[in-house]
Amino acid sequence: MAVTSAVLVNDGGAPARIMNFLAAEAITAGLCLEIITSAVGPKVQMHDSPDSAVAGFALADAAAGDMCSVITGKGIQLNVHVDGGTTNIAIGDDLEVITGGALAVAGAAVNTDDLRIVCAVALEATTETAANHLLSSSGGGVQLFKVLVL
Repeated sequence: MAVTSAVLVNDGGAPARIMNFLAAEAITAGLCLEIITSAVGPKVQMHDSPDSAVAGFALADAAAGDMCSVITGKGIQLNVHVDGGTTNIAIGDDLEVITGGALAVAGAAVNTDDLRIVCAVALEATTETAANHLLSSSGGGVQLFKVLVL
């Protein structure tokens, strides 16, 4: 399981909340999540559509069918998964969700209907893909990057 203090950096007195939802799939700490409906009520899964609302970010890893702690709120600083693969991420860049729950530079993700939702601002720069960050030996095996959630 991921260390929870690695994801939440500072709530800055902002109204951050940690809520638990049933995980619809295996979820990795630091990924952006969305809520889906199911026969047993709401569940969370990795966010996979750039034009839908963000429920929050996974505080810790969760297996499918387990409870997943979700950090919600605005004005909070989190360490999350980002993808700077084709468009490098610089400090101050607006970020949107791409398939798989990582964040990328707004406008860089493939989004055919042009309804992009900017959900965070980069507080650290990166040039690597989210997949490479997951394989990184830096930071205990996973590299997360600081963002300000909007």
